[in-house]
Amino acid sequence: MEMILCDDQIVAVNRSKAENFSDSLVYKAKDGFHQIDFEECAKNFADIHSIKENRCIGERNIEKRYVLLYTNGFHTKIVFRKAFVFPFRNHLLHGTRRERFLKLQALLSQTKYTTYDMT
Repeated sequence: MEMILCDDQIVAVNRSKAENFSDSLVYKAKDGFHQIDFEECAKNFADIHSIKENRCIGERNIEKRYVLLYTNGFHTKIVFRKAFVFPFRNHLLHGTRRERFLKLQALLSQTKYTTYDMT
């Protein structure tokens, strides 16, 4: 089972530079703001793939336009559906699908975690 999350719901990608932040992704849903902890995703990825130590939090596929994070209990799939997102709506990710995908990948790479390329 997986939860579907659209890229325009992403509010922030926190990097653990401040004491109170963990590496995480913050998104907005109907019931408020939620956080996906990358450390938990890395543990889940390692357990599923029988890896001892790991910094991989999920999978990405630019051709199919998704990023799949290994969250607890189920996976969270971030999809890039709209052809273009305008920047004036205060979205973290804006531009074409490809530009938004690459921007999210760049934000994730600024943390100590990575995603596995399924392309």
